[in-house]
Amino acid sequence: MVVVLIIVGVLAVVAIPRFVDRQTFEAQGFFDQAFAMVRYGQKVAIAQHREVFVNADAGSHAICLTYVADATCASAAGVPHPAGGPIFRETAPVGVTLSASVSFRFDALGRPNPDAAVSLGIVGDGMTRTLTVERETGYVHQ
Repeated sequence: MVVVLIIVGVLAVVAIPRFVDRQTFEAQGFFDQAFAMVRYGQKVAIAQHREVFVNADAGSHAICLTYVADATCASAAGVPHPAGGPIFRETAPVGVTLSASVSFRFDALGRPNPDAAVSLGIVGDGMTRTLTVERETGYVHQ
């Protein structure tokens, strides 16, 4: 019984602060959303044989997918959200920011244009997570 109480006490000291501090979970969740959006944008470009723009606006902390270049994510010519909705746009939660504004497009073959590796940093909970799109192939990874 004493051993069980000690184990529960140690787990409480280690685990509870991780659940109370939501910023870590929100930062990772937004990074995962951004990662999925970029991959989805590439797949839409290939499936529809048209250019899809990935726009990340550091000022408004938003990422969106559009059919035209729009650095502020205000365009009505957006890729529809797969779950319904007018435009696929995600805004970072409080305390999570984008390291810089980035705008690029996928061509009909899924390659990023301009033909260069693209990096997007998402900053939250004191850490920066970097999403990278490789040149030539458009492979998206951390």
